[in-house]
Amino acid sequence: MKSFLQGKARQGKARQGKARQGKARQGKARQGNNSFCLAFSRRLLFTAPLRPARLTVFFFSPLLLSSLLLTAGAQAAPSAPLAAIERQNQLIQNQQLERLREDQQHALGERPAPGGTDLNNIKPQVAAPDIGVQCRNIRRIEISGDEKMIPDKLLAKVRHDYTDRCISVSDIESLLGLLTKDFIDRGFITTRVYLPVQDLRTGTLKLTVVAGKIERYKLDGGRKHAVWLRAAMPGREGDVLNLRDLEQGIDQMNSLSSNNARLDLLPGDLPGQSIVAIQNDSSLPVHLFTSFDNLGSDATGRNALSATVTTDSLLGLNELIAITRRQSAFPFSGEHRSDSTAVLMQFPWGYNTLSVNYSQSHYINGLSLPGGVKVKTNGKSDNWFLGANHVLFRNQSSRVGLSAHLNTQLNQNWLGGELLTSSSRRLTYLDAGADMFSIFAGGIFNGNIAVVQGVPWFNGTRDPGNLPDEYPHAQSRKFTLDMGYNRTFYTGNTGLGFSTSFSGQLAADTLYGTQQILIGGPSSVRGFQNMSLSGDSGYYVRNDFSVSRDLPGGINGRLYAAFDWGDVTNRAAGVPSGSLSGTAAGLGLSWKTVSINAFVSHAVTVPSHEYREGTLFSLLMSASL
Repeated sequence: MKSFLQGKARQGKARQGKARQGKARQGKARQGNNSFCLAFSRRLLFTAPLRPARLTVFFFSPLLLSSLLLTAGAQAAPSAPLAAIERQNQLIQNQQLERLREDQQHALGERPAPGGTDLNNIKPQVAAPDIGVQCRNIRRIEISGDEKMIPDKLLAKVRHDYTDRCISVSDIESLLGLLTKDFIDRGFITTRVYLPVQDLRTGTLKLTVVAGKIERYKLDGGRKHAVWLRAAMPGREGDVLNLRDLEQGIDQMNSLSSNNARLDLLPGDLPGQSIVAIQNDSSLPVHLFTSFDNLGSDATGRNALSATVTTDSLLGLNELIAITRRQSAFPFSGEHRSDSTAVLMQFPWGYNTLSVNYSQSHYINGLSLPGGVKVKTNGKSDNWFLGANHVLFRNQSSRVGLSAHLNTQLNQNWLGGELLTSSSRRLTYLDAGADMFSIFAGGIFNGNIAVVQGVPWFNGTRDPGNLPDEYPHAQSRKFTLDMGYNRTFYTGNTGLGFSTSFSGQLAADTLYGTQQILIGGPSSVRGFQNMSLSGDSGYYVRNDFSVSRDLPGGINGRLYAAFDWGDVTNRAAGVPSGSLSGTAAGLGLSWKTVSINAFVSHAVTVPSHEYREGTLFSLLMSASL
């Protein structure tokens, strides 16, 4: 830093004097109020990422940059140029995390649609013996065995509808069918109700409930440690058999791409008991997913290579381990580059899944100033994530779950080698939410709603007392909502598809940049690559219309058109907000495990002309082994 300022000072005596005055003031400036610095920077934040042409608006001379750097190191209130750079740094870190998540999602594949046996169409087979007369007067119903399998509400209905009247054989069969159908609808497909030997002339109808139970599990096929049944299956040997429990266990097994587990029920050695037979044709437990794209920005490298290695249950715990590396490429070095690394681990246990994720990202962005002076901005981001998901309800077409996550972020940014303290901090967040995944109207619907609360845990930034509303809050609160729906209509071997998705958040407090919602880019509003808007609250909507067809040689082709739009707002005065919209059209080709997606996009609605980037060409290629 010192050599940089000395080099600047040699540009002229007048500048040299001012630089020395700046050094003399630096010691006092370090005593400035950091909270004031943060608040002032929020008022001056610039919205779009910086470009060389835009820098001339702010940097009128190398001297101004020198004083700016001194201010940054001093933790004083940042000037407008510094606020613009800090804004860009936060956008870069947001984009890096977003693209890393996309790489992980592409490597792990799409979440399978809810699957299961449709129990609504199963008709119980029941029969009652001849009672010798047309009907018998029944005053009470006596139930023995596993009577707790009958819900209290249903039991009250049975006693109300089938007592204190003369009931026939068909009435008894209707009663048996009602109880058996209830068992089946709740997944207890092997639980039955029987008529023991009795004399109905006593006025008492006796019923015996026998709960169907799991006698044992039988696992065939696959490598030795491909499946750990105890962790995958919610039900234990001796438990009442519930088909939904078994389907959940099969889903947990098949969440590993190397497994292909199938379920069958065999008669047990004892009445009412069943053997749960599982056939698993497992494959190689190690996979590699690679990709290339030009979806990056000019600031940190437009081209990037990505690779993800996944392992399936190598520890014998049904665990998934995925290691992802994303690296700017072509060129691999220079003034504009970035890289990210992430490690994801998932551990299933019945209806629960525990996730642990760590990621680290770096970026370097070189800026050229008037007079040929160059300065480097760079940053580092560390993210720790711990999550737990619980499936609350499932049937043949839907799943409803609850989730809780703890996330801590450490973001650091430097300008000319000086740490930008006003944009470097540790933040910790706790969120809780609910999600739904369902087959609806012939398509697939998914949704998630959550509340995110900032907490001062793990040395996270703690808000001072009486912090003004316009200042960014570490202990902030926001609400998020994500929804999507897609459906495909088939005519012969041609598919006509439609998909739409909504992502939004509503903030109760002013947020730091890394917690804001971002619009503008290939994963939000297409038609933008270097220009983005972010805000405390906002949303974006993506819509795709596609035509897919099988082509010769085992190739599947897909043509699509898209239209996206979004809007963001900020709570702090003077921070730009606005709307973006854009269109895209593309072609996707896939053959076995290789796919290519090429598309052009163009901005439609922009807040000002400087956000227009012309027509963009984007390419994404991937292959898996």
